[in-house]
Amino acid sequence: MTRYAVKAVSASGEARHLYKEAACENEAALATLHDGLTPVSISPAGQGWMQRLGQPVVLRGRMRLPDIALFCEQMGVMAASGLTVEESLTVLSRQSQDRPAAGLARRLLPRIQAGMPLSDALQPEPHLPAYLPSMVRAAETGGRVGDGFAEAGKYLARQSATRSTLVNALTYPAVVMGTVLVAMVLVLTVVVPGFEPIFAGEEHRLPALTRAVLWLSAVVTQHGVGVSLLLLAWVLVPALLLRRSSRWRKRIVGTAARLRPVRLARQLDVARVLGVLGLLLRGGVEVSEAVALSAPAAASGALRDSLAACSRRLREGASISAALRAVVAIPEETRALIEVGEHTGELGATTMRAAQLLEADTSQQIERLVALANPLAIALLGLVVGLLVGGVMLGILSINQLALRP
Repeated sequence: MTRYAVKAVSASGEARHLYKEAACENEAALATLHDGLTPVSISPAGQGWMQRLGQPVVLRGRMRLPDIALFCEQMGVMAASGLTVEESLTVLSRQSQDRPAAGLARRLLPRIQAGMPLSDALQPEPHLPAYLPSMVRAAETGGRVGDGFAEAGKYLARQSATRSTLVNALTYPAVVMGTVLVAMVLVLTVVVPGFEPIFAGEEHRLPALTRAVLWLSAVVTQHGVGVSLLLLAWVLVPALLLRRSSRWRKRIVGTAARLRPVRLARQLDVARVLGVLGLLLRGGVEVSEAVALSAPAAASGALRDSLAACSRRLREGASISAALRAVVAIPEETRALIEVGEHTGELGATTMRAAQLLEADTSQQIERLVALANPLAIALLGLVVGLLVGGVMLGILSINQLALRP
């Protein structure tokens, strides 16, 4: 498969620049036409900087999760009111130009007017979750588009609220840690060098804490660039190994998985995937296909690979409970609840409930951890500044005491 850069025009005359994975240019052209666009030029996508700089700048903003949730909720309300898909999109397209939902509606409307199903019209949109078109397709098949959009909107809104809560909770500790770094740099590069002439020639008589502060100040002021590059390499080298080497990736991921914050983040990832899986199952999507479609919702590559293997086992005839045993990231109690849903015939609803319980439990643990992080961050700030300033003051006092001796 080759990646092609396609310049196309929509039915409304809007210029579009997109990429298509296809075996040849003709196949890329057919895929573009299927999206309701008229191809103008097709060429192999360049990967160099010159090719990228030659592309036009598109100022269309990326749709955030709250915007997508709002779009789904609005579509669900209008569909429940009896409006057709085209009428609903027409109403949304008349909203303010700067609203992402209005821009999405204006892009979808020509495709719907050209006769495309809504699920196919959503497919080319790069900023939408990969599972959303499949959910809409299942809702279209069952004649419940309004319910499908309403459920998707509620789920996305809940995910957005969880994400916002975590970001807000972590903002304060992050600000405090940033303040610690700024305070250290200011004290070591501005305050301490001002006292160095006082200690000149008397370094051997200074307390150990003062000598340590003076040494640290000299390292930062004289070798600041080298220290910065060393710290940058300390961050970038593991990141490169994580991307390029599977052996190192397993080691780094295995080591990080022992940390409690990483374990909690992995549980939230599992809850997000199970929530998507439950929505797809409730929408009528076949189990193996639902597992495959929910895999892209995972942030962890290992979890995505496990779900892909789970989908293959389901296609081979395994039960959902047996296939999920291979996904070690799913907690045992969550897996047991899903198995109950399989036996009772309420697999979709039970999977969603299991996802909600796992998400609620993980969120509570994260809140407790963050509540502990706030005072620890403040204590660290006081400790660092106190040690630096205390080291300087101890040196001054020791010099004065030595000068007063007969």
